[in-house]
Amino acid sequence: MSTDTFGNILVRRPSVGRNNLRIGFMAHMDHPAFEVIEQLEGAVRVAWHGGVDAEYFPQARVRFHTPGNPCTGEIREVELEEARNRVKTAVVACDSPPSVGTLATWELPPVEVTNGVLRAPAVDDVAGCGLLLALLLELGDRPLETEVWTLFTRAEEVGFVGAIGLARSGRLPVSTPVVSVEMSKATAGVTQGMGPVIRLGDRSSIFDAMFVLFMKDVASDLKGRIEGFKYQQAMMEGGSCEATALNLFGYRTAGLAVPLTNYHNQRPSGPSGPFVIDSEEIAINDFANAVDLCVGMCERFRGLDAIRSGHRSKAVERAAEGLQRLERMERARTRR
Repeated sequence: MSTDTFGNILVRRPSVGRNNLRIGFMAHMDHPAFEVIEQLEGAVRVAWHGGVDAEYFPQARVRFHTPGNPCTGEIREVELEEARNRVKTAVVACDSPPSVGTLATWELPPVEVTNGVLRAPAVDDVAGCGLLLALLLELGDRPLETEVWTLFTRAEEVGFVGAIGLARSGRLPVSTPVVSVEMSKATAGVTQGMGPVIRLGDRSSIFDAMFVLFMKDVASDLKGRIEGFKYQQAMMEGGSCEATALNLFGYRTAGLAVPLTNYHNQRPSGPSGPFVIDSEEIAINDFANAVDLCVGMCERFRGLDAIRSGHRSKAVERAAEGLQRLERMERARTRR
């Protein structure tokens, strides 16, 4: 385990082979939140870091994380960043104004699991980090021919800062294909409880075709061997993820998502509300199936070129009779 100058955490699990095969899994450690930047009379001004629609802020409750002195408050006004119509700062009324630099989150109930659904103040992407830890735990000390990298990144919510820093630094070899693991907004065509989603792309880009094909191969095999295993595939355009950022630096990437409701704590509403801040939710079985899929990928990975070669051979084999027929027709035409 090591860290870089951007605060990313890199955990490398060595292989027993000498083939230089590597596969990476990336999840980000942050969730949208506030930072106190100014003390006022009976209030504080906070900077907002992350993506939540401005309509959700007025009168919302905030919890300041002050050691030994819990403090809560209510948002009274917001300042918008006009270029993007997003909240830049807010004024929070509170009885004991915390000091500058204090972090704050929405005031929400603690974590609970009910009827197979996990509800928590922050699931994106805390549960993604948990998935990577579960992957390492499940792999244990079993020998693998492929080296596994698990990458815990910082500051994704404000522009993939940690992932871009890692890509630019060269600490992660560009030959390492990386799966971006996210708890992502459930969109049309995706059903919570029907398994993790193999993402074909996100709002900003399309992912590597061979990598996606490999994930589908593994998932299909697991579905035939593990009772109750489910998976889905979809574009999932509800947001952009770190796979897009790494794509820009030459990495071959794919995405794996566990469908999330109340994305970024925004309970779905009509165009005129009500705009309610709420806990995020995922299905426990979707998470467990995602862990199984990642374990299977680590056990079966032999390189993306091998995936291409294998599927090409199968395609040629299936088309063999047709190819021979066309060749005979072409030879006959040439003789005429």
